[in-house]
Amino acid sequence: MYRVLYAVARRCARRLLAELVAFGLLWMHVPDPPAPAGSGPGPRHPERLCPEVPLSAVELQLARELGLLPYRTG
Repeated sequence: MYRVLYAVARRCARRLLAELVAFGLLWMHVPDPPAPAGSGPGPRHPERLCPEVPLSAVELQLARELGLLPYRTG
């Protein structure tokens, strides 16, 4: 009984290793192009702001406090 289980486990482990090697050979990392300095998070970043949507009043106030926008003088 143990001999059969050992053979099945060994066959599964060998198959799994072969699949992982094949997956590793197919995987290739293509880095994103670098973003210009001061443009915020990079592309596909979850916190990236949509440029066509204006900031809310709270977001504008926070940006001013952080020094990202000039203060209102009037």
